[in-house]
Amino acid sequence: MRWWHKLFISVMLSVAIITILMLGHSRGTWFSPPTHVDLDAMPQPGQKLLIVAPHCDDETLAAAGLIMSAVRQGVEVRVVIVTNGDGYRFATMEEFHSLFPTHADFIRMGKLRQQESLHALRLLGVGSDKVYFLGYPDRGTPALWNDHWDNSDPYRSMGADVTSSPYPITYNHKSVYSGTSLLSDLDSILRSYKPDLIVYPHPGDVHPDHWGVGIFTRLALALAEKTDPKFRPNAYAYLVHRGGYPRPLGLRPEKGLLPPKSLEEPRDHWFRVDLSQSQTMTKWEAVRYYHSQIPLMRKFMESFVRRNELFSRIDDLPLPQMASGRPSDVETWKDARGRSIQPVQDDTTSDVIARDAMSSAKFVGLYAAEQRSGRLAISARLKGNAANRLTYTIRVMGVGQHGVVHYVSVRGKARGVQNTAYTSGNCVYDVVPMSALGNPSLIFVRAEVKGPGIGTMCYTTWQMLSR
Repeated sequence: MRWWHKLFISVMLSVAIITILMLGHSRGTWFSPPTHVDLDAMPQPGQKLLIVAPHCDDETLAAAGLIMSAVRQGVEVRVVIVTNGDGYRFATMEEFHSLFPTHADFIRMGKLRQQESLHALRLLGVGSDKVYFLGYPDRGTPALWNDHWDNSDPYRSMGADVTSSPYPITYNHKSVYSGTSLLSDLDSILRSYKPDLIVYPHPGDVHPDHWGVGIFTRLALALAEKTDPKFRPNAYAYLVHRGGYPRPLGLRPEKGLLPPKSLEEPRDHWFRVDLSQSQTMTKWEAVRYYHSQIPLMRKFMESFVRRNELFSRIDDLPLPQMASGRPSDVETWKDARGRSIQPVQDDTTSDVIARDAMSSAKFVGLYAAEQRSGRLAISARLKGNAANRLTYTIRVMGVGQHGVVHYVSVRGKARGVQNTAYTSGNCVYDVVPMSALGNPSLIFVRAEVKGPGIGTMCYTTWQMLSR
């Protein structure tokens, strides 16, 4: 190629790039990174706002601005704090200067954290009579959901070593550490208070108590709505724990807060609540009331002191109806109109190096559909083919007139599990008769994969489906 040909091509490429950049600038969004102002503003609360928090501090980190705005508008605000955060060993060691904290020390920590929340909320405009401490076990809510549903088999907390709340400030002293009790307490608050706006933990939050409290809240809300058709509150989810979130870390009150890229999917519609400069500074003051957490988590906690807060609307999904298809191959799943059945959940878990290196340990989609035969087909799709050395688990929970029914199947070694899950290529699947689930009106599904000596490597979030 002659030199002038090369020069001509180089000039034309430069002109094309400049033109594209100018077009992008004129349209305003092509190449400029998104900011918090690109998000829609969250609808204003009506008359009653309910904040559901897993631990003492989450209500402030996630929703201090929302609380202050609601109080200023004359909206009644109540806060439910499900656990007292009494199981954080390192914070307890730091607070009481002990390498080996006692059960009494963990309870002291729980009492201290209750007071921290009360002080912070009072600054935000919420009195102590509007705060409900449920007193459930820190890091124990997933166990209540999966393994300790009945009151006859309560969970024993790790730190305090108790099976019911030992705290004088407890919403219901008759409750025990079971899924039934927690659901009953949430149901009682929803029915008596009847909020028109509820915020709760996002299902994609990786902290076990956050997704645990989130799924309990969604179930309690669904049951309350079924009982009272007139009760239709707005519900939005907030995120606290997620890899790469918030960014940048540290006190940046001048910056906006954006959702992590891993949760920018169609089913997550994110909204913002703007904070004025004075509200941002008040939120910072409120965060500083959590003295027991500041020494170990200061930078992380201050990262939520921003110009806005984030909330996501999680859409409820109906259970798809399958007219044809093989459970072992989701590509063949069709509805009555011959359309492909879409996943009920895309990949929403945080990526880690170990999972990226093992395509057999990375879920990329979760499928569930009811067959014409009255059976539930569940399939979790992997990035690569299933591996014999890994253990795959499918969990299903049915909720209906006959109560709650748990179903667990495993492909691989699992003590005490009688049901077998199956693998075919890149799918882990099972088929369950609806009768075995109690002919439920609500179905929850989840998939997990564990590696030998590693533990859980990947999981889908719990997905709620209405039938």
